[in-house]
Amino acid sequence: MQFLTTPSGAFPISLIYITVGVLIDVWTGASLIYYPPTTPWGHFLVVGFLITGLSLLIIGLTLGHIGRAARHAELPPAEVTAAVAEAEKAAANHPPAIVPGVLTSDQAAQVTEVANTRVPRPVAVPSPSNSQLLR
Repeated sequence: MQFLTTPSGAFPISLIYITVGVLIDVWTGASLIYYPPTTPWGHFLVVGFLITGLSLLIIGLTLGHIGRAARHAELPPAEVTAAVAEAEKAAANHPPAIVPGVLTSDQAAQVTEVANTRVPRPVAVPSPSNSQLLR
């Protein structure tokens, strides 16, 4: 029943969006104070990074609220959850019976044949002695 109570995955994703957005804004602010842009291209980059960080921050905050609201919608109705829990309890209390099987004559013959099969052992080859190598 674990799959019926899994919370929304929006919370960790919203934390990532918020963290990245805030870090981009902090470093953009630090670069704006200590290294002010002198060219139009520099102003474009600073403003672009600042807006990107703010956008990610807003997306993360919004996604957190959406994820919290979605938790209730993702869970099944209480009637279904109670019925599934009751079915799992009944199944755990009454496990299925295991009946030992009976081998047919063909299956018994195959088992006997495999049991009686002998595997040939490798033949040991004597190594030549030193005197035979010198000849």
